[in-house]
Amino acid sequence: MGKVPTGDQGPRPLRFAPVLWRTLLGAAGQLPPTHPLAAALTPHLPHWRAELDAAQPPPLLSAAQVNTLIRAALHGTQASAQAPGIEIGGAQTLTAFGPAGFAMMTAPNVGEALHIGLRFQHLIGTPLVLRARPQGGELRLELRAGAALHADVERFLTEEFIASLLGILRQETGRDLRPLRTELTGPPLPLDVRLRYHAAFGTVSFGAPHSAVVWPAAWLTLPLLRADPATHRDALAWCERLTHAATPEPGEAFDAQVADCLRLQPPHDRDLGTVAALLGLHPRTVRHRLSRLGTTFREVRAGMLLDEAREWLAHSPDSTEEIAQRLGFSDARSFRRALKAWTGHTPQELRQRAADDG
Repeated sequence: MGKVPTGDQGPRPLRFAPVLWRTLLGAAGQLPPTHPLAAALTPHLPHWRAELDAAQPPPLLSAAQVNTLIRAALHGTQASAQAPGIEIGGAQTLTAFGPAGFAMMTAPNVGEALHIGLRFQHLIGTPLVLRARPQGGELRLELRAGAALHADVERFLTEEFIASLLGILRQETGRDLRPLRTELTGPPLPLDVRLRYHAAFGTVSFGAPHSAVVWPAAWLTLPLLRADPATHRDALAWCERLTHAATPEPGEAFDAQVADCLRLQPPHDRDLGTVAALLGLHPRTVRHRLSRLGTTFREVRAGMLLDEAREWLAHSPDSTEEIAQRLGFSDARSFRRALKAWTGHTPQELRQRAADDG
């Protein structure tokens, strides 16, 4: 199947959801003029506020501007000093995410809403890069800093996003859903902050390579309370018009978007036609955009399958035959051949290597 792609091609555009943008501008405006951060924002705040008053979408920002704005907002906000992102994120609703939020809100179930959120990340507005990775009977939603963000800025954005995600899931399903666990980067925080995290996020661990929320894969089938097929179609069409009208940004990581769509599909639906439909594109367009990145649909699918195979072999006691069936291979023999071609190792060798590394 050729080379296996490595994944991300670069950071996402740095943009905020409209409600969060308004909150950050308001909080940053509370800084005293003599504060060191105020000088860096002075050339920008009047222009940004004027655009906000004129109902313009939030602009693209550099990493330096994101760092400065959020640090200024953290100094100026009246939110709890323990975990301000939790307080701000907890007040978010799907309507705060504009057309993509309406498309998610009216989707039939959580899985379809997640598809839409991953597909239209550029419309939702977060400097974080989101990746969904099924793992056993779980779904792992990873949050990575999409640029050179300061540690306190990344922590705020992670707090805000996870708090809004969990609050929205509860609102839209009508269920008191609690994740299996939340994994966060960085060292453990002071006890009072850890207690706030545990209250908001459930079981929390620190020191992870990437922040992540892990929930049962069965959540993907939960119906949404405001599912509405007609409104859903209109909202999706709106998102697609905005996407096609926009100038493509560098670092869109289209191959990663394709891989995300593949991961959330059952094995029998992991084909080009299904992925193209989820992305709202013609299959030829998908092939062309992947070709411009120096890869193919077959290679992206191979990379995704290899990632899943490594996860199952490392974290599951299931047999090679069971894992092969779960990943959509015709039999264990074809699974072994594929792994040997991709990595030079058998399933047993990869499982042993994972055990040795763990």
